[in-house]
Amino acid sequence: MHDDLALLSQVIEAGGFSRASTRTGIPKSRLSRRIEELERRLAVRLIDRSSRHFTPTPIGLDLARRGEVIRAEGENALRIIQESLTKPTGALRIASPVLLTESSIADFCIGFSKRNPQVVITLDTTDGTKPQNMDAYDIALIASRQELPDTDMIARILQRTEYALVASPDWMAALPALHDPNDLIDQAGISWLDDERRTVWGLVSDRGELAEIGVRTVMVSNNLKIVHKAALAGLGMARLPLSLVMEDLATGRLRRVLPGWRPPTFSIHAIYRTRRSLQLAGRIFLDELLAHLRANKVHGTEA
Repeated sequence: MHDDLALLSQVIEAGGFSRASTRTGIPKSRLSRRIEELERRLAVRLIDRSSRHFTPTPIGLDLARRGEVIRAEGENALRIIQESLTKPTGALRIASPVLLTESSIADFCIGFSKRNPQVVITLDTTDGTKPQNMDAYDIALIASRQELPDTDMIARILQRTEYALVASPDWMAALPALHDPNDLIDQAGISWLDDERRTVWGLVSDRGELAEIGVRTVMVSNNLKIVHKAALAGLGMARLPLSLVMEDLATGRLRRVLPGWRPPTFSIHAIYRTRRSLQLAGRIFLDELLAHLRANKVHGTEA
């Protein structure tokens, strides 16, 4: 019925079936048949027509005005849908590691919101692991040494982060000469998210050799800024993003513990259910974030 009223308004507005057919692209015979069927259903005459005359009846004019409203609403709804397919809108919920958020993601999200005022971003900070309540987020940024095994998640690598094994000069001065990873066994380490007093760290050499060392944990934190401060204070050795300690290494505030060996590279992944589950805002967010991280080479993975 609503479609027929919209057609009636177009036919009356055009002043005849031929002109309405030209405007709408609907064959004249189909337009005429639809109006005749509408008249039969309503049991009223809507248009007095002959080979020479085309005159809407009073009730036809009244229904045409209602049909015009219906048509306008339909066109507006179509416009909104079309805009939603080309402009990002709606809510976008993001989880991101603390340091990465502070160094880069927060500013990126602010800029994204300015560029896309119809997107409402919720940005929560995490320890860098997969949130337990993943259903609360559209996208989570996490740090991992390897590809993610979750079969119900898509993992998109945004950036790889090189790490360095570092310590303060004073702490280093108290050590005997270091020749290989075995010399670091049972030395003081500032660890991530590890409740054990003794833990195992993996190292990779410049030649690709692998080694594991059991260190004596003296402090644990899920925040790399705290780990960084503890290392600067001489509490022990720490695994930190190379970009975070470059200035310290250049000025001598920190030193590489065992040159030629380093912690494994970490990857920053964006995880989400499926690409189909992401609205346009989420897809554009990921594409722009990938470009942003690559352009700025930011640090900030927590493990």
